[in-house]
Amino acid sequence: MAANLSDEIRLLLVEDNPGDARLIRHHLRTDSSSTFVAPSVTHVETLDAAVDRLETSPFDLVLLDLGLSDSRGIETLERLTDRIDDADVSPLPIVVLTGLTDDETALRAIQAGAQDYLLKDSLDGELLERAVRYALERHRQERRLERQNERLERFASIVSHDLRNPLQVAQGRLGHVEAGETAEHLDATVDALDRMEELVDDLLTLAREGQRVEATASVDVAEIARSAWRNVETPASDLRVDASTAVTADDGRLTQLFENLFRNSVEHGQPRATTGGTTNGHADPGVTVTVGDLDGGFYVADDGQGIPESERSDVFEAGYSTNEDGTGFGLDIVREIVEAHGWTVTVAESDDGGARFEITDPSLDD
Repeated sequence: MAANLSDEIRLLLVEDNPGDARLIRHHLRTDSSSTFVAPSVTHVETLDAAVDRLETSPFDLVLLDLGLSDSRGIETLERLTDRIDDADVSPLPIVVLTGLTDDETALRAIQAGAQDYLLKDSLDGELLERAVRYALERHRQERRLERQNERLERFASIVSHDLRNPLQVAQGRLGHVEAGETAEHLDATVDALDRMEELVDDLLTLAREGQRVEATASVDVAEIARSAWRNVETPASDLRVDASTAVTADDGRLTQLFENLFRNSVEHGQPRATTGGTTNGHADPGVTVTVGDLDGGFYVADDGQGIPESERSDVFEAGYSTNEDGTGFGLDIVREIVEAHGWTVTVAESDDGGARFEITDPSLDD
């Protein structure tokens, strides 16, 4: 996630002229406004060294000289962006530096993805500060727009496919009702309409949870977890809370996160020893769900069937479900809530062999 403008910015300076590098450091350190936190600057002299640094350390922005010893001209920018893609490094804003006054190269640099194009002979602290601020904000807006477009594509897929199926079922069954065949087909129609309602509700939730969290407060993880448990149908299942963490969050969205994780455990995680809906002739026992502390976060774990390692990278995708009656959006909603807070979520195996969801990097309260 990109740094906020009030944070210390981690800047990678790619410049093979030591004098120019010292001058840029000076401008960033001493010539900027009092409201601008001086960036942490890492300096490298070659394109290869820049890629190596990006692969091993997190940065928020790159200042890139187009005239390096191992690459020159607009090709320098193109090679860097290609190498970033190949190395699977998260996209980040690039501000180009050059000693040449060339409007055509400047235009090509912007077209190739640079956020700005600066002449080194004209640099001062105010210009550099403005370029860094604007580049970070434009990059943030671009990433937000990309996520919104991805979400719209998912919604279009859901509407065109998942909603169409129960609609066709309802229409077909109503045709039988008109012909005088009632009870069985009315029941099937009601089921189809109920499923459509669930899909619509989940779509609305996804639309809301994908929005950035603005209002937050210190909330107690244990208290929110217990409250969410009361909102979920949990036949024969138990909740164990071993958490003492407080996090800065939107309490409504955090409740929604727990509700969806609890539903996932109860609906998908029935104990591994059960088969065919019974255990030794008796109704299936429920699962035990545990909420506990992590270093830098918290987790939700169960003692159910677990999630195969080969499927863990897919569970947060829209439509993923092992339950034919599920909408497949519960964990997608979890991911949206986590990302809206600036957190991360990963899937692992619990100590009991079930599923374990680890939410890390929240702003923990001391």
